[in-house]
Amino acid sequence: MTPIEFERTPNPDALRVLPGFSLTSGPPRSFDKSNAVHEPLAAALLGIAGIARIMIGADFVTVMREGDRNWDDLKPDIALQLLHHQSALSTQGYDAEPCGIAGSEGFSDVEAHIDAVLERYVRPWLVADGGNALLDRFDAATATAWVRMEGACGGCPSGSITLKKGIETTIRRWVPEVASVQAVGQTPHGDPKARIREWIAGKWPDFRSGAKS
Repeated sequence: MTPIEFERTPNPDALRVLPGFSLTSGPPRSFDKSNAVHEPLAAALLGIAGIARIMIGADFVTVMREGDRNWDDLKPDIALQLLHHQSALSTQGYDAEPCGIAGSEGFSDVEAHIDAVLERYVRPWLVADGGNALLDRFDAATATAWVRMEGACGGCPSGSITLKKGIETTIRRWVPEVASVQAVGQTPHGDPKARIREWIAGKWPDFRSGAKS
């Protein structure tokens, strides 16, 4: 059995989990307690105390915690639910494949172009960090593309840099109708300054001790 791996992401409140088996052939999809009823794996993971949101991808799950819950306390329960899911897939033929993203068929020509750019140039590197970006709408009056940051990208301390330096720059290069890209639907959890300090401390362990000296 392939061991389950946990990878840190740029967001201190998110882990990218590699279960070692396929989860879906569809695009990544985010879940919280309001929309996980018909997705047993999502419901099981969100049933763990301290888990706020998840995103299921082809071969990974991004798990977002609530507050300052300790990852070492959450990892065993996350691994257990993934192992139960793997067992269900192999013994019962159970299919928990998340469905595709709804609504993209209603895009305008410009929106379809933006979404194609996201799919080709942006999503591959976001998914590598456990995140994703979905086009919400394009406002022609202000030439603004509104995107929904999901997975590890949601509430990430470096999210504004990713949005402006990465996503906006890429979209504007290929879609001349777009002058600006903005994020929608994100509600940061906890004290943003504290979360940024934790993210820095995770990257440079001597940061806290150096700050006190």
